[in-house]
Amino acid sequence: MEVKACVFTDAGKVRKVNQDAAMIKVAGTRNYGRISFAALCDGMGGLSKGEVASCKVIRALEGWFLEELPLMMDMDEDSLWETAEKSLSRLIVRTGADLRRYGRHRGIRLGTTLTALLQIGRRYMTINIGDSRIYLVDRKKAVQITRDQSLVQDKVDRGVIAAGDAKTDTERNVLMQCIGSSLEVKPDIRTGELSGDTTILLASDGFWRKVREDEMHDKLCPQMCVTVQDMLDECKKLADIAISRKEQDNISVAALCMEM
Repeated sequence: MEVKACVFTDAGKVRKVNQDAAMIKVAGTRNYGRISFAALCDGMGGLSKGEVASCKVIRALEGWFLEELPLMMDMDEDSLWETAEKSLSRLIVRTGADLRRYGRHRGIRLGTTLTALLQIGRRYMTINIGDSRIYLVDRKKAVQITRDQSLVQDKVDRGVIAAGDAKTDTERNVLMQCIGSSLEVKPDIRTGELSGDTTILLASDGFWRKVREDEMHDKLCPQMCVTVQDMLDECKKLADIAISRKEQDNISVAALCMEM
């Protein structure tokens, strides 16, 4: 498997501080070939030091990929995935406690969303907390594979509002939980399998709110991702679309193109 990857983030035209953070890690392994790990965090703009929260979570995940995941590489596949899920869940709990302790010492509250994807072979696992999203883009379409942990998504699920009304609902920015300010965090963890050449997009709400799925597909489908620079240029163009549509938040996207 060949992997091309890039990250683009912009504070946008309104916010003075960029509270988003993202990373992509790719490594070669003896037993499983090339593996990838991507994560994106959106610090909570309504709380203090969102940029600290997002950065701390990304750094913790980076450490996990470099230090803990290698210890699992000699396990059989089923044991590896089970161990990785438990290990990441424990890391999220520890990091949330660290953020609350940091906040208590400074008399503030801080928190961040998290969306992450671990790919080993054709299999992947997503972890989602909050309303950052992951999309899979194949040769035909872009599809959201995470579920927002937001009040408006809960309303849609319960039939209180129609899906088409979600973007204009007055509570669209209210999250059900985030890492840091929530005492107990329950990540939405899902698994799946890649079926062919695929571009994986991790996006903050500042990106996906104003960019349509067909636009993501047109610019970042696998056949358009010839080089890493091509990918980065198209990510910038999509961010410009969001800005042109009066997006006020930070805008971030991490993209991986998997060629099988």
